[in-house]
Amino acid sequence: MGKPDNRSIAAEKEFASLAQVLVESANDAAHCLKVLKKNLTEYDSRHGNRFRGTAKSYLRSDIRNAKDVSAELQHVAHKINKSHKCSKKEIASARKHMNATSNALDILKTTARNYDEKHGHATGVKGAIKNAVDGSHDNDINARADYHGDHHHGGILGSSDTVEELVKTTLRNNLNLSVLIYQINTAEKAMSPSIVEKAKEAMHGVKEKLTGDPTRRHSITS
Repeated sequence: MGKPDNRSIAAEKEFASLAQVLVESANDAAHCLKVLKKNLTEYDSRHGNRFRGTAKSYLRSDIRNAKDVSAELQHVAHKINKSHKCSKKEIASARKHMNATSNALDILKTTARNYDEKHGHATGVKGAIKNAVDGSHDNDINARADYHGDHHHGGILGSSDTVEELVKTTLRNNLNLSVLIYQINTAEKAMSPSIVEKAKEAMHGVKEKLTGDPTRRHSITS
C-alpha cells in the first residue's frame, strides 16, 4: 500500500472539517428555527393575533420544511464520516443540500412577505406609504398612533414591525451559511490536482505514449 501524498492528506483533513461544519450548520439551523417560532409567538401576542390567523400558523409548514431540509446536512456529514476516502460525490451532496437549505430559508422570507401583504402590513417605502394612506381611513386613533409611534422606529418610512423583517432579522442573527460554503469550496479544491500536478501528469502521459509506441520510438531515433 502506497504512502499517501501531501495532497491526499490535505484532502482528508478538509473532508473531515467539512463533516464537522455540516453538523454545526444543521444544529445552527435547528436552533435558528426554534428562535423564529418563539419570535413569531411574541409577534402574534404583541399584535393580538390570538383569535385570527397568526403569523406562526401561517409560516408553520415552511418552517417545518426548512427544518427537514436543513437536517439533511447532518445526514451528509454522517456519510462523510463513514467514508474511508474523500469523495467528490459527497462534496456535491453537501453543496446540493446547502443550496436546498438556503432556498428553504428564502421561501420563509417570501411567505412572511405574503402574510404582511395579506394582513395589510406591506413592506418597504411603498408599503409604508400604503399603510399610512390606509391608516388615514381607520377610525381607531389609538391604533394609528401606535403604528406611527416610536414603537415602530420613527414614522411611516421607518416602520419595520413586519413578519418579513422579523424573519430576516432572526435568520441573519442566528444562522450563517458562509462558513459552510467556504468549507465546501475548500474541500473541493483540496481534492483537485494543482496546476503543477496536472502538468506533470500530462508530461508523464506523453512520455508513456512515446516510449510505448515502437513506431513513434523509431521515428524519434531515425
